[in-house]
Amino acid sequence: MLVALLVTGLSAVGVKCGLERALEELGLDLGGDRPSRPSPTPGRSGSASPPKGAPPKGSPTSGAPSSRQPAPSPHLELGVPARTGARAARADASDDHLMIKPQYALSYNRSRNGANWVSWRLDAASFGDAPRHRGKFLADSALPDGWYRVQHDDYTGSGFDRGHMVRSEERTRNPDDNKATFLLTNILPQRHELNAGPWLRLEEACQELAQKERRVLFLIAGGLFDERERPAATIGKDVAVPDAFFKVAVVLEPGQGPGDIGPATRVIAVVMPNETGILDQSWGQYRTTVDEIERRAGYDFMTALPEAVQRTLEARVDDGPAGGR
Repeated sequence: MLVALLVTGLSAVGVKCGLERALEELGLDLGGDRPSRPSPTPGRSGSASPPKGAPPKGSPTSGAPSSRQPAPSPHLELGVPARTGARAARADASDDHLMIKPQYALSYNRSRNGANWVSWRLDAASFGDAPRHRGKFLADSALPDGWYRVQHDDYTGSGFDRGHMVRSEERTRNPDDNKATFLLTNILPQRHELNAGPWLRLEEACQELAQKERRVLFLIAGGLFDERERPAATIGKDVAVPDAFFKVAVVLEPGQGPGDIGPATRVIAVVMPNETGILDQSWGQYRTTVDEIERRAGYDFMTALPEAVQRTLEARVDDGPAGGR
């Protein structure tokens, strides 16, 4: 009797296993106590820094771009910037809030009422015949409920320009693209002499590279603040005024993509003071290293690139031609 029961039990197990294999081959699943694979959670906002446990900069797990996870946006092909150092330890999630739009991506800082950084891709297809948006700059309704949304009038009479990070001319493919550059999450307070001086000349140089020379550029820009708890100046309803501005442009040859970035890739990095008296200055004199910008900004950029490539590119000061006016 015992032998018969054992045989019967083994037969039942064999039938069940065979049935499971057959159902799996048909793409079905019996369920049971097998752990389920979680589905990706869709979303367009949240903490911009990587989750705890993500490999730090310098980790040997940093792979080539071809082996990394797909970017959450074409504007983040080089990775989501990650907070570093003391800022990472004391950061509030609301001061590093990721926002992804069709035209660009950014990290928003609620306590400063402005972007920490704005990141975007630029190529010849970014340009078109769409007219420049007319009227007031726009409050961004995509900010979380309960957060203050900067208004056009916060800048009125302040002595500062509404300074674009993504330039209006860089989004002229259609009216919606252009209008998105006038959202005040893409705007920071800039002195006019900076906005209409070396900052504009670098914007023109980037346009020439993308539109005329058919290069692909990955750009990131934002404000820099001195090491203190609160910025020295604010305008309107506590809109922080940066002490300086940075921009990084990774310049690819025609036909190249992020997977082609290597130690010889051109990287333009600048820090420009947010002050008067620089209207006639060339952008080229403000060149620096990405390492220096990372130190001052408290972020690690190009996080999707292999560590060896990062180290080479971020330590080098660009010596290429300073195009633009």
